[in-house]
Amino acid sequence: MSEFSFESEIFYSQIALFQYGLDNPFNDWNDTHVNQGFSWREGSVSFGTLSSDGECKITVKLSKKIELDGDIIRAIVVPFKVDKGGIEIGSVMETVAIDIPEGNYEVLFTAKNVNSTECYTFSFIESENPVAKILKADEELNLPDNLLMEANTAT
Repeated sequence: MSEFSFESEIFYSQIALFQYGLDNPFNDWNDTHVNQGFSWREGSVSFGTLSSDGECKITVKLSKKIELDGDIIRAIVVPFKVDKGGIEIGSVMETVAIDIPEGNYEVLFTAKNVNSTECYTFSFIESENPVAKILKADEELNLPDNLLMEANTAT
């Protein structure tokens, strides 16, 4: 798989990425998570979306390096370890299982609008030492001094 795209529905202003078959895969959000644009814990990360609900296009791809298009509104990198079985991506209502090779990755999450459609891309870049960072923040984000890299499961 080099690239895979699908349409999905946004619910509760978030899109989640998690290990395939993970029990309680969705994360709770606190104010710091909202301000930084994501809620991360080992095996699961949820990213804030540009709007609270509606249709969107999601693309998942394997990449060699981090690259940003000029029309990107938001870009966030987080560490993510893929185990056997791959991953799932989607909303609290529906997810899509995707086969990604096992390994340690930096996942680049980007958000942009194309012809009034929200487009989100998850780029998996192999990395021995993945580090979380915000590459591009929009006006909705209010970045903390230190990114919060822990979250509780949603109840």
